[in-house]
Amino acid sequence: MDVVKYLEEKSAIVEGKIREIVPKDSRPQEVYGPIWDLFGRGGKRLRPAMCLLASEAVGGDEKKALVAAAAIEMFHNFTLIHDDIEDASLMRRGKPCLHIEYGMPLALNAGDGLFMMVWKAALQAGEAPEENLATQKMLLGAFTKVLEGQAVELGWHRSGKWDVTKEEYLGMAGGKTGALIEASCRAGAFLGGGAQEEIDALAKFGMGVGIVFQIQDDVLNIIGDEKKYRKEIGGDIVEGKRTLIVIGALEALETSKRKRLLKLLKNEKKTKEDVEKVIALLKESGAVQKAQEYAIKQVDKAKEKLDVVKNTHAKKMLWDIADYLVVREV
Repeated sequence: MDVVKYLEEKSAIVEGKIREIVPKDSRPQEVYGPIWDLFGRGGKRLRPAMCLLASEAVGGDEKKALVAAAAIEMFHNFTLIHDDIEDASLMRRGKPCLHIEYGMPLALNAGDGLFMMVWKAALQAGEAPEENLATQKMLLGAFTKVLEGQAVELGWHRSGKWDVTKEEYLGMAGGKTGALIEASCRAGAFLGGGAQEEIDALAKFGMGVGIVFQIQDDVLNIIGDEKKYRKEIGGDIVEGKRTLIVIGALEALETSKRKRLLKLLKNEKKTKEDVEKVIALLKESGAVQKAQEYAIKQVDKAKEKLDVVKNTHAKKMLWDIADYLVVREV
């Protein structure tokens, strides 16, 4: 089955569960209206799909992982609301971010409300009390890593740190993006009744492809098609993101061009022309291509973790999803 079609099918299942947890007609509208505006814009639903697939991979019924999958997707969307505020982003899924559409106070409040709904879902995960507690601990651990990864990135911006190393970037991405995909696979495999070896292997696969997902997102923000990407091209540059591409360019460019790039990056009020100049320098440095090549290598390493997966259908879908992440345009 085509990866996009598979994700669409699982998206419908997960959204149905989310509607049970947070009915569309919930009141007050000032809380739930913005939440369902965001959900209604679509999204890949990658994380919950991988949670369900991990359950299937160990021979379990995906229905057992459905509540956890919904909780993970709700948490992800909560982070998007607050991250867009923290980054002063303009577009999310092809429309103005919630803080622009509804104003900062209502957007913050909607994010807070969605986070509470996450735990409403998490309290229902698992069939036995001990299973529920273990799942909640997994989710809490992942949510904490996401928070910490975001804090590290925000800290770089606040302190004006540009000498970020590749290792520092990978650590940040592993928290901000990798941890939630890792938890999706871990929770799914656990709730599916997998052996510890299977759970650990699928979690490592999730972390690997999670970091690749972030790298590809960085790439698309530079060379993507804005209509497909549904976020502003060059937005990471405006926001001052320290990406693997920026790190590579600062290392590869000769001194005068490196100084020019750094000066442009440090400018807090970048014009459209400034952004275009940065993109040109990033492309010239070869850092975009190197980031893509690195992502492909990491996908291959992540796929090696799937050797323990016995379910051939689930293994193929996980394999195909990993490959999709490095060629996706959205």
